[in-house]
Amino acid sequence: MSFYETTHNEVTIIKCSGISASHGFSTRYGGVSTIPYLSSLNLGYGRGDDEKNVKENYRRFAQALGVSEHSFCSAAQIHSDRIFYVDAIPEHQQEGDGFVTDRAGITLTVRIADCVPILLADEKAGVIGAIHAGWRGSVSRIASKCVEKMTGLGASQENIVAAIGPSIGFCCYEVGEDFVSAFEASLGKAYLDRFVVQKSSRSHADLKGLNEALLLEAGLNKSNIYIYPECTCCKSDKFFSHRASLGLRGTMAAAISL
Repeated sequence: MSFYETTHNEVTIIKCSGISASHGFSTRYGGVSTIPYLSSLNLGYGRGDDEKNVKENYRRFAQALGVSEHSFCSAAQIHSDRIFYVDAIPEHQQEGDGFVTDRAGITLTVRIADCVPILLADEKAGVIGAIHAGWRGSVSRIASKCVEKMTGLGASQENIVAAIGPSIGFCCYEVGEDFVSAFEASLGKAYLDRFVVQKSSRSHADLKGLNEALLLEAGLNKSNIYIYPECTCCKSDKFFSHRASLGLRGTMAAAISL
């Protein structure tokens, strides 16, 4: 199987068989948050949770990943295409939506609750990346730009493995005219026709498929791109989903470390 679940002290994470570096995508399971819409492994500050609960949830997530709880590196996510090179854990969060590194001991971390998390690794070169691809980041080609950043550190397209993690599926992702207009303006009609389709009189978008296409365009081998099949909105008992909960929800994380 390309994706599989592991559980450590009740914390269930999803891993990709194509990546051997420490990594994982969190689920809702195994944390200490008790408010129903945050239960139980909420990894988002500012969602109405007690800060102590979030810190404990990160400690548990770190144990499940097999990394230090002090190694997480995250950003103030702004739905952009901004990607940072990290050679040390910064004292203050920068604004952006992705990271690359060639240094061990840093756990690149992005937070999600329907948007597309992508973890990337060229383990021969010792280069990894993590991106949060919301729709704005996706149409701005954040996935392609991450590959470019990684090759700048010595990675090669043919060796980069990409795991596209739990996110909202085409089935549930209804989009409006602002999305359609921005999509076509940025990527063109050919991409629009492939990944935005009318369904029951509403436009639906396939962000997972779009990001796979952008990774292929950036030079990755199709056999090195793994796509998690389940939809976070359909499986809101297992995953936090902004769409399913109308915004009243916790936050998941995707993380990778050399």
